[in-house]
Amino acid sequence: MVRIGGEETEVICRYVMVTPVKNEERFLGGMISSVLRQTVRPVKWVIVDDNSTDRTGEILGQVTADHAWIMTVKSGDQAVHRKPGGEGVVHCGIRQVNLEEYDFFARLDADITFEADYFERLFREFDKNPRLGIASGVCYVWSKKRLVEEKHPRFHTRGALKTYRIPCYREIGGLERELGWDTVDEIRANMHGWETRSFPELKVIHHRPTQSAFGALKGNRNLGIAGYYVGYHPLFMLARALKRIAHPPYLLGGLSMLFGFLCGYLKSFPRIQDRELIRYVRKQQWDRLVGKSTIWK
Repeated sequence: MVRIGGEETEVICRYVMVTPVKNEERFLGGMISSVLRQTVRPVKWVIVDDNSTDRTGEILGQVTADHAWIMTVKSGDQAVHRKPGGEGVVHCGIRQVNLEEYDFFARLDADITFEADYFERLFREFDKNPRLGIASGVCYVWSKKRLVEEKHPRFHTRGALKTYRIPCYREIGGLERELGWDTVDEIRANMHGWETRSFPELKVIHHRPTQSAFGALKGNRNLGIAGYYVGYHPLFMLARALKRIAHPPYLLGGLSMLFGFLCGYLKSFPRIQDRELIRYVRKQQWDRLVGKSTIWK
């Protein structure tokens, strides 16, 4: 049982973390250090090692030997094929715990670091707003020797650092296994009346920019594929790609995003089988295109 808060308020919470890793020896030590020094630590941390071939396994072996509340799962033992971002293997970790025993579930990547009071401050936000279902800090990346925010709408929480209130997680039916899962979860949460939010004052250093692990062009293509999976309105995706053209890699990034989106149609990629969600997404996106108030505000 963890208690946080001062004299006026007290929050009692239990949370579990799951982290997918593959060849993360460069960043894993920093992530582990961030978790170990938290003023509010998880009750349990499950790390899914997806057949790493570097020193990741050695690092995990040491930390699990030193801390009984940290455990490692081998994804290969469960014949699961990893997809970009780890969404294909994170369920191996989720299956190791009974989420009903916890108040919150945190799904974090291994290439981030954050301040010692990150979770304490995040849980204070949850405590202030009982309808806050999914929340996170905001990713910052190093650019020209300074930290720069990875811009995104405030309703969006990056897949690298999501924390779910368990009733919300249960109501949205858990996590999808395809690219775009980290948009589907918050769309479903909003559809069910939950709020989702990222807090820029909670800075998280992302040591690899989002969708850069496989290269900038492939990362942008994956964003297009994710948009197809979620059912994005084609005009909204076109507008998004045109906006991306003005950012590195100039022109090619936007074209790669459109290519990924079109490949979904041409190659009949998997698409979420939730017509109500697709209608909701497209209505929100069309309203944004015509200047109306939306969750993208």
